[in-house]
Amino acid sequence: MLNPSLVDQLSEGVWRFCLGADCRVVYFAEEGGHFFTTDGLRVRVGMKEHEDPIPLCYCFGFDEADVRQEIARTGGSTIPQKISALVKQGLCACEARNPSGACCLGEVIKTVTRLTHGGSGEFNATV
Repeated sequence: MLNPSLVDQLSEGVWRFCLGADCRVVYFAEEGGHFFTTDGLRVRVGMKEHEDPIPLCYCFGFDEADVRQEIARTGGSTIPQKISALVKQGLCACEARNPSGACCLGEVIKTVTRLTHGGSGEFNATV
């Protein structure tokens, strides 16, 4: 995920992903104080962005605008179900494409819930 010009700054050891939405640090070394911020990545980190495009699904290209548009048209979103079906077909590569290395489905569902219910209520989807 790093810009090629930063790869030589990688050090040995364990690197972690920073989950702080308001923190520009994306990766940090457990020891040594080394870190990389959003400016050093080749892709935008959706959970750390506040302006479009805000990526949600790195494998299948869905972003927050897709969710907003579908909710505006239909009152809900089928994007989590679409992603789930594609994952079941073995077509995802979250470990390699998502900066966090984790499946995007949880973040997608949280976003749909937030945009549909203002952050409250339950999202009723079978995924």
